[in-house]
Formats: sequence, C-alpha cells, structure tokens
Amino acid sequence: MSQPEDYWGWIEEGRYNCELSAYDAHLQAKHTFVDLGAWVGAHSLLASATAHKVVSVEPDPVAFDILAVNLPKGVTPIRKAISDAPGVVTMGSGLLGASTTRTNPLAGSGIGPWVEGQTFEVECITLRELVKDLSDPLFIKIDVEGSEEAILKDLELFAERKPTVLLELHPFWWKDVDQTWKNFEALKAMYKTSYQAIRNTWVLHD
Repeated sequence: MSQPEDYWGWIEEGRYNCELSAYDAHLQAKHTFVDLGAWVGAHSLLASATAHKVVSVEPDPVAFDILAVNLPKGVTPIRKAISDAPGVVTMGSGLLGASTTRTNPLAGSGIGPWVEGQTFEVECITLRELVKDLSDPLFIKIDVEGSEEAILKDLELFAERKPTVLLELHPFWWKDVDQTWKNFEALKAMYKTSYQAIRNTWVLHD
C-alpha cells in the first residue's frame, strides 16, 4: 500500500511536535481515544500506545485503505463522515488520499478546489451517535477540514461528556463563520484550560 512519504517525513522532522505533544501531556490509559479525520493513522498509532481503546474515523476511500493497513490489531477503522445529521454526503479533494478531503468544494488557505474525478459519496454519522456506547473519559482529536463547524453545533454533547479535545480549525471552509466562531468560544468557556498548540490547533481539557 502506497504511503504518503512526505507526511511521515514531516513527522520525523518534528513539524507536528506541538500537536503530538498534547498526547504526552494529556492522554492517559483510562481514555477512549476518538480520531476524527484519522487520515493514514499517525495520531491513532500514537494514541494506541497509551489509550485503552482507539476509534479511527476516515471517509476518504484512498486514505481509508492505507489507514486500515497501518492500524495495529484491536483498532478498527470506520469509513464514515462526521456531520450534524445522518445521511449521505459528497466529499472531494484535489487528490483523494491527500489530507484535504472535505465537504466544501472551494479553495481555501492555499489549498486548491475539488478536482473532477476526485469526489465520492459516503455515509454520515453524528459525533453523538459515534460515541454513545464508548466509555468515558473520552479524548477526541478533531481534524476534519471544516466539518468541525457541524460538530460544534452540538455543544450539549461536550457539556455532557466533557472530553479532552484536540481541535484543528479551518474557518476558510466554514459556511457560517460568525456563528461557528461563537460556538467555538462557547466550547472553550466550558473548560478550565484551553490553549493554542500551534496555528489553528487548540487543546481543551479540565
């Protein structure tokens, strides 16, 4: 299975150290780790060495096949998209298998628009439905190329379950930018500690 060699090289170069250090600081054996936007599995692989359970969610069919090969025994990948309602959604990228597969077809932050032939349909699931049978405490990593907008509509879920969260924001792909920023600020206010790990990536925990 062909691997994205540039990404694994970036890991070795330390480009993601600020994000990955959040696991050293906050991930514990008691956690159920939920990897939303698992891509090819780097975060799931790291978390599986600590968390007692790992759930890896990735909708992109090319990335999903690589993810399934990379995951250790006991971690089952789920090929669905996270949204605010069940159903089927169209997703795309400039190149399937890259890390920018998303529901918004437009260009953003230097990333080009969808390319013809690089789209697919996939079943959706809400975060609430995904985690309903998972044990607390949860540690949820969210890197879903703009679909965090849909996830942040259910602030009640975060208030109820109080997961530790590693969240990457992509405001250039949000549809209602003002409201989503308000939802994000409301989410931060729920936690005793919130800090920016790097760029638009935040850690929230109690």
